Amino acid sequence: MNSLESLLAAGQLAQAKAEAEKLLATNPAHRDALVVLTKLALVEGKLPQAEALLAKAEAQGATPETGLVRANIAAQKGQLDVALKAYQGVLAQDPNRAEAHFGRGMMLIKQDQTPQALEALTQAVKLQPQQAVFRFRLGQVQLEAGKATEGMASLRAVIAQAPRFVPAYLALSHALSAQDQYVEARAVLEQGLQAVPYQPRLLASLTVVSMALRDLRTSYQAASALAAQRPKDADAQANLAQLMLARGQVEQAKYVCQSMASQGIASESLKMAEATCYESQEPPAYDKAIAAYEQGMGLSPDGWRAANNLGQLLLRIPAEPADKHLARALTVLEEATRRAPERPEPLLNLALAQARLGKDAKAKELVQKVLAMPLAEDTDLHQEAVRLSKALAKA
Repeated sequence: MNSLESLLAAGQLAQAKAEAEKLLATNPAHRDALVVLTKLALVEGKLPQAEALLAKAEAQGATPETGLVRANIAAQKGQLDVALKAYQGVLAQDPNRAEAHFGRGMMLIKQDQTPQALEALTQAVKLQPQQAVFRFRLGQVQLEAGKATEGMASLRAVIAQAPRFVPAYLALSHALSAQDQYVEARAVLEQGLQAVPYQPRLLASLTVVSMALRDLRTSYQAASALAAQRPKDADAQANLAQLMLARGQVEQAKYVCQSMASQGIASESLKMAEATCYESQEPPAYDKAIAAYEQGMGLSPDGWRAANNLGQLLLRIPAEPADKHLARALTVLEEATRRAPERPEPLLNLALAQARLGKDAKAKELVQKVLAMPLAEDTDLHQEAVRLSKALAKA
């Protein structure tokens, strides 16, 4: 590895660029300098500039190094077959080139050739075990291939090797959560936050995992830290507001929502939190809650949650006559199911609305769709669907 490549490998991009430009000033055909500047242009997403620089380097004769860069350019342009052929050409000249095995593996996985991709990535890791990115990608592909034990072992090895490599913590936590190992997933994220304190993506994931564990204290701490780091991030602020509501801090949650609104920052989630604040007042401000949900629906034309929650609210608002809001609830819930036909929540709520309207046949049809979904039997949603189904059967 020449000195310029060593600077790149060490992450000293500015110095590598300065040294390469200095060499080109005295020798415009300096191949190593041209190759390094090509790589830097690729990092910056400057494809035309990268191709022009590489052509100058290749004019002096192709090498495994220029072949590797040519393959990387093709990959970045989405030319998978061209890139794969180029990586294989590099390997024909230098069978021990780890980067070429890695690039070949990445092209193969994009072409759904998982066994061959695993073989290539494994070889890349074997040749350059110190390269955390290679091992990380191998772990990801192992997980995608259903090799959970091997994949998680690879990710743990990345964390041990590179403790500040954030994607490894996130991927391992996600893999553990997929197996319902939420306690272990939380421990991984907490380990990551010890290595990289206040890292936003780790904080966000810790909030979600802790909520799955009903660990409100940890969720609230993580959400508070994330919101402090991202004061104008609608999702971070909405998440904090929702956790405040879960802790009974209605006024604090309302302040968060109104503070965001005063800055012109709005989202479906923020409006949903605001609506909950209005409904939690004594007496409830139902008109303001309805307006907030409607605004949330407008902010997210494809989102179903605000529409679903508005439908639920309309079904439970005390009214005289009792069915005063029923027709509107039905319309809103139909919209929620249109936006997310695969979600059980709006389907079940729509079934409840149809049952309230006396349309038992339609309600039965909808509730059967819910029961046909892969829901765990101990969930509130499944149990409510079973209760409704039994009630309709007696009607």
